[in-house]
Amino acid sequence: MDVNTVKCDICARQKAEVNHWLVAITRPGFEGILFVPVEAAEEPRNPDFVYQDICGQGCAIKRLSAALDDINAVFNQAPEESVTA
Repeated sequence: MDVNTVKCDICARQKAEVNHWLVAITRPGFEGILFVPVEAAEEPRNPDFVYQDICGQGCAIKRLSAALDDINAVFNQAPEESVTA
């Protein structure tokens, strides 16, 4: 991965060589989120998943909060709006 082309998907900060970044991994249609060190999410990446580069703890917390909001929205739908599996 070329660090000169990687930017945080939350705040747009550019990755530097010594940064300790994370990758947030989600799968459309499934509730949940996984954070892994960027080194653990190297190529090849599974096309069924969504990968977001995260520059640090602050942006990881923002991304986790957004994921929890999405999960709460699914579970707080009125019964007639619920998604059936």
